[in-house]
Amino acid sequence: LSSSNGNSNAPLSPPIDLATTYERPADGNYGEGGLIYSRSCNPTRKLLQDAIGQLEVVSQHGQIIAPTFAFSSGMAAVASLLLAQKSPVKVLVPEDIYHGVPTQLHVCLNDHGIVHESVDMTNAYDIRQTIEHHLDSKSNAQHDGALVVWMETPSNPLCQVTDIQSICDLVNDVRCQHQNANIITVVDSTWAPPVITRPLLLGADAVLHSGTKYLGGHSDVLLGTISCSPINETGKFIAERLKSVQTSIGAVASPLECWLTLRGLRSLHVRVERQCQTAMKLANYLDGHEHIVKVHYPGLASHPQHATAKRQMAMYGGMLSFEVKNESMAMAVAGAVSTIRRATSLGGTETLIEHRASIEPPERRTSPPGLLRMSVGLEDADDLIDDLKIALDIASQICDN
Repeated sequence: LSSSNGNSNAPLSPPIDLATTYERPADGNYGEGGLIYSRSCNPTRKLLQDAIGQLEVVSQHGQIIAPTFAFSSGMAAVASLLLAQKSPVKVLVPEDIYHGVPTQLHVCLNDHGIVHESVDMTNAYDIRQTIEHHLDSKSNAQHDGALVVWMETPSNPLCQVTDIQSICDLVNDVRCQHQNANIITVVDSTWAPPVITRPLLLGADAVLHSGTKYLGGHSDVLLGTISCSPINETGKFIAERLKSVQTSIGAVASPLECWLTLRGLRSLHVRVERQCQTAMKLANYLDGHEHIVKVHYPGLASHPQHATAKRQMAMYGGMLSFEVKNESMAMAVAGAVSTIRRATSLGGTETLIEHRASIEPPERRTSPPGLLRMSVGLEDADDLIDDLKIALDIASQICDN
């Protein structure tokens, strides 16, 4: 995470390179690696991209770096990844997914020929049937447009866990049967940063993060990243296309946002470890509470994909959601907390609670009305449990009256 380049007296915190343009040598030749304009290359952005690229594959591939691209937001990363595919593009999205993705597909990208279909990403049979139907249809047999299998794990907000390796193996099997099939596997691993899950090592072609969340980790960054597999040919192909999209579209992350994210990476492991430990304590407390209908957390043995989570996640994550009997009680619980903050987003140092259904588009609502989503911060676990206990008691009294 430094910019020492062999300098024995280098700063421990890298400088922020704010320049947008660089002087051209007198002979007119910028030379290999020469800087021209910051939209195409910026030293601070490159430092961040290389750092994340190492994190995504470090455990098995030594000095190999996954080609990584930093964008101005997570949603800019989503759009850029889809624009990097050969048209026409179809996206298979999970039934439970961050609502911003289908909203972008509906509102913006659908008008440009990018269509999508929802599928249960925890059901391998359904996924295979949907892929086979797409490839066998007459209209898709005559072009090499992309089919993007979009995984989000754990999912937002129900914490469903997709078996990444199983889905990627399934896709590889279909590719072998359909030689010309252009299928891309993408994992939105925002809820499971690289210290928890490394999707590229499980076979994915690309992994996406909203760096605003855990990578930045302090609720002061707006940034998105995509890392492509350096291992398989599809990942290498996507990387070439993404570089072109990043430069030509220009939705690049700013030097300051990159620097702040580099700062966040320094404490990523210790932050996430603490958040996961506290989330597990909160899940266990809520799971036995009389006013809780259901708790969604991969670390609970009762979670339907607990075995998958145990296999592919180093920790169970700092995100959880729980359901109370109805929307009125959920809003009352959120209104009664004091240590926990009412706000959207996630992955920061403060614990947040949010009633998701009330901010999702009514026509694309995925959250149950009584569901509250929590992003666990760095506070003491007992303080958070006490806050929830008081809030649940107050909400119960209000709703009973």
